Amino acid sequence: MSKKKQVKIDILQGENENTLIFVLSQDIRGLSTYERAKAINTFVNRETNVLETCIENHLRQVLIKYGVIPLDGSESALKRAFDDLEYSHHRKKDIRNRYIGTNETIIGENPETQMTVINEDDILSCAVEVEVINCGW
Repeated sequence: MSKKKQVKIDILQGENENTLIFVLSQDIRGLSTYERAKAINTFVNRETNVLETCIENHLRQVLIKYGVIPLDGSESALKRAFDDLEYSHHRKKDIRNRYIGTNETIIGENPETQMTVINEDDILSCAVEVEVINCGW
């Protein structure tokens, strides 16, 4: 039986100053057919949730940077905090799935996170770009 392959998250600087790209990946080379299928299933349905948590934590840090503190940990409090960021600080978040319209082999999408997962040379990955845009109004 092969050793379980590590899943990792890399955070890359995007093209714009206030842009980060979060890349979740896992090398599945050398795994048996069963292990590959299990790794793909776990990656699509569970690991993308971990990436979502990482992105959410980053966005909470952006809010704190601008002095906007959500009232609690709920999604509705987070939405209100982002509304406050937009209207009080003229900044808004833009989150983009980097693999929409890709030429790579798409192997699935997590229905909860809507993250597209690809397989490129036996490396599973999904990537999300997060930008804090200055609205300037």
